[in-house]
Amino acid sequence: MVESAAAVVDALRMQVPSGVVVSASVGTAPGPFGDRPTQALRSTESRSARDCARAALATLGQRSADIPTGEGGQPVWPTGFVGSLSHCPGFTIAAVGRVGVASAIGIDVEVHRPVRPAVAATIVCGSEASMLTRLASSHPAVAWSAVLWSVKESVFKAWYPLTGRWVDYTACEVVIHPDRGSFDARVVAPAGPTECSTMPRAFAGRWSVVGTRLCSVVIVPASQRQDG
Repeated sequence: MVESAAAVVDALRMQVPSGVVVSASVGTAPGPFGDRPTQALRSTESRSARDCARAALATLGQRSADIPTGEGGQPVWPTGFVGSLSHCPGFTIAAVGRVGVASAIGIDVEVHRPVRPAVAATIVCGSEASMLTRLASSHPAVAWSAVLWSVKESVFKAWYPLTGRWVDYTACEVVIHPDRGSFDARVVAPAGPTECSTMPRAFAGRWSVVGTRLCSVVIVPASQRQDG
């Protein structure tokens, strides 16, 4: 498990720019597919993710930092920093950077296993269904429904700090590039009242499968956000 955690962190470090710090922690192993985590377990994982975030912040010179939860459920970072948290059974992770490096970060980690069909049906939009069919045929070892889920999670975690609102999974169209371990995504939801015309809607990121884990990350460059 420790080697798996180190491998996931190493993979993510290769996918983020210099100045973004990734920190992770290993917990208990995931249970059988279909098991729903208890509230107590999710609370423990959430605290562990924030411990990872504080470790990353300390690496960047920000010590003893509080990371409260905002009205939308998002972590609220110390002034001058942006970041993202994620946890799945047995694993928690955080990615943090200074605002001069990124204007938003989205990160997600999942157990690498197919998403339940009923859930998968709620996240697919546009040409994604045919894309998943092609990917399953050409690369059958990858749980592509889980990759799509994870990618959209990362996109929305980067989208929310820039716009202040959550949207449905079907408001994001994704193209997965299997051989490059990358993806392109576009949020197609109608503009909200607080969004400006220059707010980014196109996102690019990376994904990877490492052992039993699947991770994805989106970094919105600091220069991409323009207020006004």
